[in-house]
Amino acid sequence: MNSCRFRDISWRGAFLIFLCAFSVFSALPKRASGDRESSVQESRVLTLEESIEVAKRSNLSLQTAEQTLKTAAAQVRSARAGLLPRITANGDYTYFKDIQKSVIQAEGGFGFLPPGGAEMQPMPTPSGDNEAETIELEFGAQHNVQGTLSLTQPIFAWGRYYYGYQVAKLNYQAVAREVAAAYQQLRLDVSEAFYGVLVTQEFVRVAQQSVALVEKQLGIAETSVEAGAATNFDVLRAKVQLANAQSQLIRAENGVRIAKNGYKTLLNMPLSEDIAVQGTLETVGEYPLENGSLEALIQQALANRPEMSRSQLNELAARKQVDVAKTRRLPDLSFFTNYQISQNERLTQMNRIWSLGLRINIPIFDGFATQAAVQQTESVLKQTELGSAQLTSAVEFEVRSTYLNLLEARTLIEVQRETVAQARESVRIANLQFENGIITTVALTDTQLALAQAEVNRLQAHHDYVVGFARLEKAIGQQLQ
Repeated sequence: MNSCRFRDISWRGAFLIFLCAFSVFSALPKRASGDRESSVQESRVLTLEESIEVAKRSNLSLQTAEQTLKTAAAQVRSARAGLLPRITANGDYTYFKDIQKSVIQAEGGFGFLPPGGAEMQPMPTPSGDNEAETIELEFGAQHNVQGTLSLTQPIFAWGRYYYGYQVAKLNYQAVAREVAAAYQQLRLDVSEAFYGVLVTQEFVRVAQQSVALVEKQLGIAETSVEAGAATNFDVLRAKVQLANAQSQLIRAENGVRIAKNGYKTLLNMPLSEDIAVQGTLETVGEYPLENGSLEALIQQALANRPEMSRSQLNELAARKQVDVAKTRRLPDLSFFTNYQISQNERLTQMNRIWSLGLRINIPIFDGFATQAAVQQTESVLKQTELGSAQLTSAVEFEVRSTYLNLLEARTLIEVQRETVAQARESVRIANLQFENGIITTVALTDTQLALAQAEVNRLQAHHDYVVGFARLEKAIGQQLQ
């Protein structure tokens, strides 16, 4: 009986343990799955091209440039209206409480000479006897309605309106080039921010490796002290180095947060959103950077840069503005026609009056306003020409400096690749020597610092190259790959 009871209790206990284990087992995957879903929802991974597309849709500076382009398009439509006829319609209703009256004489045809001349029937002089023979008349009506439809069409104005329309079109094309330049600048800014996040993340990796190396060194030093093969100086030295390495790691991690905030601000993303970037700094452009390619790059920049096209368009528009200002001193001719209707309560039929004609406007004296306008537009044209010359020099300087910086970064990559390999081998040998008591902690620390510095220099060289390549593409106004 006792054995049966024991077996019954054992089965129940085993069943309860199974239920608890099953509950825990079933709950764990759900929490893990929920964590994965939460991380997927919260973290957003972007590549460089995806980042550029996001910035193109949401960047505030680019949106401002696009709105400026819409304004320029509206100005084109407004300038084109000057070439088209202008049609206006107006109407009014007037109520006269008191109607104008006039008194005339009833004799002699109501004050007019009778047929036959003045010699046959002289006009009688007014006297007290014929004062009652006057008639009082009312002119007009109390309720008056009038409407007018007018059309005016410029015929000849020495090209004033046409030049204004051309100026508006050139301005629109110049603003369109500004939008293209803003997009190229945005692409460069996003590339710099993107690679900035990548390089700071790599700096964190290097700092973590340095911390791991120093922690290993500290462990070896503590073991050597316990074995009597080293002094406390080696332990203290390793602890100080560990604290310094951890400080560098903290700074590197904070640098990642700052870089990501700048990256998200550029993309107009909430700073609270968790993002990650996917890319590499090891990409080296395949574009040949020979000595003869610099002049070709300068020519490409002068031909393709949106700023150069915009400057040329602004110069053409300034010349047209001078022509428009000069036409203000010349006469212009226009055609007009009016159709007018009027009605009041005394008319049996509505009055309809239609007229047309030509109007010439001859400026005689405008207080020297036209002369001042011509001088102003000529000064603007001269400023535009000087700006074009300055822009040409600036573009050439930008291409040359960017090209030289790119050559420097590529050379540093080749140098640092060998330096990092040598530094890693030096650290490996130094660790073995330190474990065997051949070298001190000072020598080991020097080799570790040299490796960390070599890693940082290598990463910085790769960063400078990929960013320099993006700057070169912006400098010449087109992509090289």
